[in-house]
Amino acid sequence: MAKKSSIAKAVLITLLVLPSVLYFIFVYGAEGNFFVTLDYVGPKTVVEKEVEGELVSDTLYYKIPPFQFTTQDNELLSSEDMLGKIYVANFFFSTCPTVCPAMNYNLQQVQDRFIGYEYIDFLSFTVDPDHDTVEVLKAYEQKIGAVNGRWYFLTGEKEEIYKTAANFFLSAQVDEDAPGGFLHSENLVLVDWEGRIRSRKDEQGNLKAVYSGTSPVEINELKDDIKVLIAEYEKTKSVNEYRESKEKK
Repeated sequence: MAKKSSIAKAVLITLLVLPSVLYFIFVYGAEGNFFVTLDYVGPKTVVEKEVEGELVSDTLYYKIPPFQFTTQDNELLSSEDMLGKIYVANFFFSTCPTVCPAMNYNLQQVQDRFIGYEYIDFLSFTVDPDHDTVEVLKAYEQKIGAVNGRWYFLTGEKEEIYKTAANFFLSAQVDEDAPGGFLHSENLVLVDWEGRIRSRKDEQGNLKAVYSGTSPVEINELKDDIKVLIAEYEKTKSVNEYRESKEKK
């Protein structure tokens, strides 16, 4: 009877401990991710570096070049401030009569979906800084239901804004023939915690790179891909914390 009791206890302990052990091995022991990650957008560079006396190849992925603009709260926000955060970027102007209202309405839905994740932000750059002052952008923030401290509306020098749009692989320019006087992309860009643009591939295996801000289908794809980045971010964070704890010991 005592033998059966011991066996039962051993089985119970195994059932309780095994999931934790498997999780430990699965998360911390795996070299890769246990889910399909998003691809990197932009040019990449292969470099050689020395690891334990041997030369190994390493791939460096494109990162958004440095930027710094003024927010709707009249504070400076830079690309360095965004390191460690996942964010969605787009370009708009407050008097836009066509795509901007729909684009930012959809972006507001994405904001609300991930409001519980403090490391997910939104950046909207105005293409009309002459009109879109700090005061105008503050009123716009309140008008569309943007959450302060999570969604930043940015203004600055027009040339710098347009150069930054190109760095996101988006378009922005003055066009007298366009509605409202400006021509800009209606697309959204997803950026990871290291400043790298990320995206899924389409059904043909081609890199999408951007998400249409006016397409409900692509907005849902963006939401799904943010979930993928969250999983990758959480795993990366957990692995780094575990390694740091081991090094301290």
